[in-house]
Amino acid sequence: MKHLLNFKNVMLIFTENKIRVNLRFQRNQRHLRAIICIVFCLLNMNSFAQSTPEAPNLEFVCELKVKLKAPYIVGDTPHGMRRIIPIIGGGFEGPKMKGEILDGGADWQIVRKDGVAELEAHYQIKTDDGVIIYIKNTGLRVATPEVAARIGRGEAVSPSEYYFRAIPKFEAPQGKYEWMNNAIFICKGIRNPDNVAIQVWKVN
Repeated sequence: MKHLLNFKNVMLIFTENKIRVNLRFQRNQRHLRAIICIVFCLLNMNSFAQSTPEAPNLEFVCELKVKLKAPYIVGDTPHGMRRIIPIIGGGFEGPKMKGEILDGGADWQIVRKDGVAELEAHYQIKTDDGVIIYIKNTGLRVATPEVAARIGRGEAVSPSEYYFRAIPKFEAPQGKYEWMNNAIFICKGIRNPDNVAIQVWKVN
């Protein structure tokens, strides 16, 4: 009988110890899972920080001062109100090039029902070293009806009062300016009373 009691005591102690070990193991498992979650979150945050895109830098190319003639109003069409604005000259200058804007181009504009002007200008420039380069420039001019009316009357309007951006595409012959065929450009437009200033940047 005494041996049986001792055996029961031993089994009881063993069972209690086993329960303690299991409880410690479960606590350790919870701690381990918490640590793994924290490490995983930190790794994900670090990975996201490293994968944040870097914006491309812009290189200024030139500013064109485009002289315009009074527009020819085609009128309402299925696409909007069409007007054609002749380009009659001007000049341009930048760090690597300068010259004149040749007569004979035009901006074939559509004014949409929401008042936004879709621009599509085709014209040509001549550099001071005699190279002719063709330009196709497409973009948007967004303004309130009041601001658009002031621009139409030839008033001086701050560029901060409207959005005027475009994507020019250059077509140059082989030689000094052929690099312009193989790059993307963006430009900011400023409507002045006597011309349109087009500031051009190359996207690097």
